[in-house]
Amino acid sequence: MYFIYSEDHFLLTKTVNKLVKGLLAEKDYEVENYSLIYNDISEIYTTLNTFSLFGEPKILIISDAWFATEEKISLHRNYSEEALYKILESKTDNIVIFTLNNERISKRLKLVKYIEENLEVTNVKPMQENEVLNYIKAFFTRSEKSITDHDAAFIFQSIPKDMQTLTNELTKLSHIESDVITLEDIKNNLTKYIENDIFELSNAFVNNQTQIFLKLYKDYLLLNDDISKLIALLSSTVVFFRDVNVMRQQGMRNDEIVQITKAHPYRVKVALSNKLNIKKLNDKIKLLYSIQQGVLNNTMDKDNIVEYQFIKNMEDKNG
Repeated sequence: MYFIYSEDHFLLTKTVNKLVKGLLAEKDYEVENYSLIYNDISEIYTTLNTFSLFGEPKILIISDAWFATEEKISLHRNYSEEALYKILESKTDNIVIFTLNNERISKRLKLVKYIEENLEVTNVKPMQENEVLNYIKAFFTRSEKSITDHDAAFIFQSIPKDMQTLTNELTKLSHIESDVITLEDIKNNLTKYIENDIFELSNAFVNNQTQIFLKLYKDYLLLNDDISKLIALLSSTVVFFRDVNVMRQQGMRNDEIVQITKAHPYRVKVALSNKLNIKKLNDKIKLLYSIQQGVLNNTMDKDNIVEYQFIKNMEDKNG
């Protein structure tokens, strides 16, 4: 069994895919995906201990492994630690890969100690700046295009620190017909990210300021037509709000939180000013996750239903 976690969803997915590809090169497996938030853990256990239709062993990729943290994320209503241990202790020919899109797991938890002793645990760390710059240049080299170090650095500074967003932008730039990607090409084609507006947008969402949120939301979509990027950025900021408030509840001072998060003091101050408790912040994070999945899977109308979901959450007096 494996446990793989990373704060960068793109790097997490890439690592899992590489592992699965390696396993499939050695043997035929049936690959199945599950989530501890959306799937009944007893059904996952049953699947783990049954044969596939053609008698092949299985690879079960189980995402949302929040049990390895002290975050108050609500898992499926039928989740239990006892049921999880039944999966962890199963002796089958099937392979289980737990994944978690988070930067850390809690070393204090007994369950995590068990995982570290019995599973192959991998923490996929974010790329450092020099690694990202090499990734940018290598990406264009594979596309038979060239770019200067200066212009690669301009891309790095202009895009949110998220590898999926970066890859999307590089893919778009790689479609330019010229063999040399110039600074002018980059400025004309790169999505104009408005990080400060994202922070204000998140603040309005967190504090249920519906009218302010809708104005900023529509302004953003005028400049950026890919709503999945907005949801990812919004989710990242709301998680920041939640984490800052968790640290406050632990008795940390503002300057300590700034030092730990390495965020601007103003961002920490704004995050601490919201009126919602941790549970309600987690509910908003779950909503954003649900919207992101709906958009990516084309099961949610991004033009109408997404906006409705936001408004419903902010105007729900219990939300």
